[in-house]
Amino acid sequence: MSHTTSTPLSGVLARPLLGGPTATRTEVALAWTVAAVAAALLTVAVLFLGHGGRMFVVETPSMGEAAPVGTLVLDMPVAASSLDVGDVVSFQTPAAPDVTYTHRIVGIDADGGIHTRGDVNGATDPWTLTQEDLVGAPVLLVPHLGWLFRAAPILLIGTLLIWALTSVFTDRVTRSSLRIAGAALTTSYAAFLLKPFVNIATISNTTGHGTVEATIVSSGVFPVRVDAHGGTSVRLVDGEVGRVVISQLSAHGHYQLSSAIDLGPVGWTLLVAACLVPLVLCLVVGRVQTVRVR
Repeated sequence: MSHTTSTPLSGVLARPLLGGPTATRTEVALAWTVAAVAAALLTVAVLFLGHGGRMFVVETPSMGEAAPVGTLVLDMPVAASSLDVGDVVSFQTPAAPDVTYTHRIVGIDADGGIHTRGDVNGATDPWTLTQEDLVGAPVLLVPHLGWLFRAAPILLIGTLLIWALTSVFTDRVTRSSLRIAGAALTTSYAAFLLKPFVNIATISNTTGHGTVEATIVSSGVFPVRVDAHGGTSVRLVDGEVGRVVISQLSAHGHYQLSSAIDLGPVGWTLLVAACLVPLVLCLVVGRVQTVRVR
């Protein structure tokens, strides 16, 4: 008499190949969401520009915390007669017609001449503005968003290049993982070139008896601690102005400043979590499901 024993079988499913269009419901929903958001933004942009609006990205720290470097400035046309001292305006000057400044009004002459100055600048601008010089007045100042606009060409070219190079892979896991890694590399390269996160600039130096007082401004997204070698230190947020005193100078009278990200526990946790997003996505894409056949 014979006996037959039933043994459970287990195995691993082969990776799916990309032989044709196999978009999931999630991918389709994501694609439609992106398309809808893009269409809405395009409509708003067309209406804004159609009514004379202008967009600029702040590239210098002259306005301090009011409009830090990387701020997206949305301007609408304005009449000079409607402006008051303290208003912020965007303008161009005959000496530099291709440069748009965004400064604060500090004085208005009896005949309507407008005088401006950057919030962190020590002197009033050397020009008198008229209606012809005005580009507009900001209706919206969006901090940090301008960095994305400046990085857009790098991100677009990098994305298209990665998409083309990875299209030869038919394995879904390999192709998706390479695109995630490529996107992270492209973003890192843009950050390396533009330096949006940590950056400081020296505004002025004041010498004393064997010391130097340096006035500095932060122009990066993250809060930073600036240390003067042989001197004091200061913590700054984006656009904030601070001062350090240096008492130990080199033989040539030079000094050295160093800056580092200064985040609290929550900030560091969020930063580390953001850096781990590509790794997590690759693990999710490449996960292997074990199946048991009974």
